[in-house]
Amino acid sequence: MKIYLSWLFAGIGLFPLLTLRTLPVMADDLGSVPNLQLNITTGGDDLREGSVAYGEIRLLGGRTLPKINLNSGSGWGNGSNNLVTVSLPVGIKLQDLSNAVLTISQDGAPRRALDGYDNWNVEAVSVTTPRICTGGISIASSSTRPFVRFTGGKTFVNIPFRVPASVSSATPDSLGLSIATGGDDLREGSVAYAEIRLRDGSTLPKVNLNSGSAWGGGSSNSVSLPLAGKRLGDIASLTLSHDGASRRFPDGYDNWNVDAVNVKTSEVCSSVSLASVSGRPWMRFTGGKTFKSIKLRMK
Repeated sequence: MKIYLSWLFAGIGLFPLLTLRTLPVMADDLGSVPNLQLNITTGGDDLREGSVAYGEIRLLGGRTLPKINLNSGSGWGNGSNNLVTVSLPVGIKLQDLSNAVLTISQDGAPRRALDGYDNWNVEAVSVTTPRICTGGISIASSSTRPFVRFTGGKTFVNIPFRVPASVSSATPDSLGLSIATGGDDLREGSVAYAEIRLRDGSTLPKVNLNSGSAWGGGSSNSVSLPLAGKRLGDIASLTLSHDGASRRFPDGYDNWNVDAVNVKTSEVCSSVSLASVSGRPWMRFTGGKTFKSIKLRMK
């Protein structure tokens, strides 16, 4: 499923559309998002005390949340970083924001005699979620009968990881690997191994999955794979291999049918970056220029 998140940074009467694309993510993969964090950096022309920056979110279906006064009339001085929290309804998830609209507007009309319209330089804007906690995201899943039959001529299989962008920066301690043995068991004494390859070509230490124990036909077996502090976005693939060489006379090579392999994350918590733009200035708000468009994308 592709998700498109559309936002609107608006001036008076004009509504440029912003688009966010995510990787395919199942509906329950992401935890609730209670708010969005806007970090706005003022440049060499401040937001004057009394001028007001507003934010307003319209959800899919037309529901509009109350307009938020972002600065409460306070001045945002030259070179200042200003973090504002935009609240979302209880239970909203990242994918629920598909086609939501955020309108940011400025009222810089003069409040005092002799003042003109308040020009305002913005040098950087970032939009992120708070830390979103998710659990049990499947990043690799393959199944057929058999998915792979290990023999003396077939001793390994590579399985690519597919990590949602929303959790790519997370660093869980381990991954959970589940393997379903089919109609030909893993014999006692034979050894199954798993090795994680990283995107830079290096590998994590190989893991002995069964420690020489038998995995009977039709059984399901779960093993933890340490990640050694690596980010989920750094991992590329899993190599599942088998040493079924004969340990007893007159046994031959131990063939082994694997019907399914699934790799899931443990609970991971990570902020999601939706936008990060900058310039000197990135945008100068004036009475004749009151909006700027940003394309929001998963980082």
